[in-house]
Amino acid sequence: MFNRNRNYGAFLGTVIGTSLGIILSSRMKPFNSRKMMKLARKVKSNVVDGMSSLWN
Repeated sequence: MFNRNRNYGAFLGTVIGTSLGIILSSRMKPFNSRKMMKLARKVKSNVVDGMSSLWN
């Protein structure tokens, strides 16, 4: 039961964080937007690794 709630919370946090990142990056200047996209790629790989370790 606890493991399922933890996985759902991690998934929900990922969705909310991604949504906020998209909203914030759309309001930035082009230079900052490029930096944000580079950071987003790094964060995405970390999140995917973390989610796969939680689900396995």
